Amino acid sequence: MPSTSMIEDRGEIERRRFEYLDHPADIQLHSWGTTIERAFEACLVSMFGYMTDLEKVEEQYEFYWKVSGDSMDGLLFQFLDEALNSFHAEPCFVAKRVEIMRFDKEKLEIEFRGWGESFDTSKHETEADIKSPTYSNMQIIEKSDRCDVYVIVDI
Repeated sequence: MPSTSMIEDRGEIERRRFEYLDHPADIQLHSWGTTIERAFEACLVSMFGYMTDLEKVEEQYEFYWKVSGDSMDGLLFQFLDEALNSFHAEPCFVAKRVEIMRFDKEKLEIEFRGWGESFDTSKHETEADIKSPTYSNMQIIEKSDRCDVYVIVDI
């Protein structure tokens, strides 16, 4: 399974904008960006990256999603869960890159797309199986120049 220790160079962690933090039973995703959109995008990429080696994923096609939530935490949960459902069901999509096209904080809606391909066991290795994001200790910390997101995922 991927871990922060696998990425020895702190510069590589900063470039990716995410890291994996140890948790007693699961794993905590920590992502960041200059905006909440960039932090959410990095969080989703980190989730896919925990499940398989993204270096082996090609950007063969785009996949679109639209989600809504009842709170900012609920929106983050739905954002991750909807993409995870696309991985667990046909077409078993894994995104190497993600872009939020619309983020409406008032209506709590996100439209986003990912570039990647269908998971293929002959090409991609399963690093870990993420069952679901959780609300446990979920944090969205927005500052004027940076946003940090923390999500524990059930493995």
